[in-house]
Amino acid sequence: MNRLFIHNPLFRLISPLCSGTLVYLLILLINNNVGQLKEQFLGQELYVCIALAYIIQEYSKLSLVFFKRLKRPKELGWRILIQLVLSVLVCVALVTLVMNLYFKWFLGYTPNFSELTVFNSIFSVITVIYLSMYLSHEFLHKVNTEKLTQELALKKKIEQDFLAFKRGINPDLLFESLESLIVLMKKDQDEAEVLVDRFSSLYRYILSRRNRELVPIAEELEVADELLQLFDHLSYRKTRLRQESESATLIIPGSILYIIEQVIRSTIPTSDEVMYIGLTETENYLQLRYLPQEKITQELHQDSLADIMKAYEIYTHKDIKVESDGKTKNIQIPKLTIHESSDH
Repeated sequence: MNRLFIHNPLFRLISPLCSGTLVYLLILLINNNVGQLKEQFLGQELYVCIALAYIIQEYSKLSLVFFKRLKRPKELGWRILIQLVLSVLVCVALVTLVMNLYFKWFLGYTPNFSELTVFNSIFSVITVIYLSMYLSHEFLHKVNTEKLTQELALKKKIEQDFLAFKRGINPDLLFESLESLIVLMKKDQDEAEVLVDRFSSLYRYILSRRNRELVPIAEELEVADELLQLFDHLSYRKTRLRQESESATLIIPGSILYIIEQVIRSTIPTSDEVMYIGLTETENYLQLRYLPQEKITQELHQDSLADIMKAYEIYTHKDIKVESDGKTKNIQIPKLTIHESSDH
């Protein structure tokens, strides 16, 4: 679709043969000389018309390149009008020059105004048709491109909504919490109520933020504490978050929660040690840094955060990075702002 057939070498070779022959036949009809077809169809006039058709077609193609690079005027309507007028004027000049040379050198006289008018009119129409095909193709390609862009954006939005819904439901955490609740209800009902409160606070935040594309990080961090305390009731290592910055950046709802959960699930559980996750920031990124003691079969790496990375692709070109220096692991999350997210 992006390449129009008028640029095809075969079309450029055959089209002037057809259009030149058609011009020759039209001129015979206009001059009432159809009878000459029986005597000399392959005469000099036919070859001149075909040669002139080649010249006009190649000029029209060059003019498309020129006007495509021309940046002024910026208004589309004026650009098209100027392109059509200039192309027709140059076509008239070329036809007039070629016909004067032909009549003078081969026929021995100068063509009159009516003869030039016939030739100029026919070849001007051919030029306009050529430009019309190109311009209509460009408009069609532009419209189709815009529609495809809109469909891709809609597809990404649907994928993001599905991933957000998937993260919000989080069946693993849901069933683990319910199983722990069943055990706690038999041991300590007060502790079971605390578990229910933390569980409800977490899911209330996740479900209530589904209609918001971005949230301040402060809101997310409040719920992150509830998530960490909820994991204290499960069979995972106790984890605490150390916030070492007061950033006012925006994030996708649930992204910090998702990353913290993946960190906890990939860490070897133990009741003797507490794992600390430090939250710092640079100019363009939020950083979650911790000392990893990862499971052999569940190491945290870039692919572990694929769902969140797809969601961030809608808002920024920066990627979520997972880096390790051999001692600490650093997860970098791009900072988002209203201005940046509106551009994407």
